[in-house]
Amino acid sequence: MKKKILILFILLFIGFNSKAKELDYNKIGVDIKGAVKYPGFYTLDYNSNIYDAIKLSGGLLGNADTSIINLSKKLSNEDVIIIYTIEEVEEMKRGNTFIKVIEKECMCPKIESIGCISNLKQSSNLININTASKEELMILSGIGEAKANLIIEYRKNNLFTDIKDIMNIKGIGQSIFDKIKDDITI
Repeated sequence: MKKKILILFILLFIGFNSKAKELDYNKIGVDIKGAVKYPGFYTLDYNSNIYDAIKLSGGLLGNADTSIINLSKKLSNEDVIIIYTIEEVEEMKRGNTFIKVIEKECMCPKIESIGCISNLKQSSNLININTASKEELMILSGIGEAKANLIIEYRKNNLFTDIKDIMNIKGIGQSIFDKIKDDITI
């Protein structure tokens, strides 16, 4: 008898909550940051896109630059959208990969907006051999502290004008270049 009551209770509970669960599956939560009027967390319909999130957050600020964003990109639950300013996009195009996302809370260079158009997103992850720090250079395959120091020393008198110029550094030949060529830029 107790088992039948328990099963009945479970079935009633599932019945009452099925509508709530259905609603949960039709909504997503996204975080929008940057050059919008009201950055923050928003709940949108399941088939929403970045443009919908921008509208919900009050629209763009005057200095917003959406040239690198696919406004029609469909959103998923827990997506992060970053609307960069004109100045930030220019910095990215110059190879600066460190962008301040939230000045008061944290410096978050690793957060990537899901809306970035892939070519610029990929190029912003490249290491600029003309400006990279020793630590950034050491991320490259085959580049240790000594070679990183040689690259930095070389840059004091010479500007890399082509990524192949890195082979002018003692100890960096064709084999190392082949390993890093897809990870560097000038």
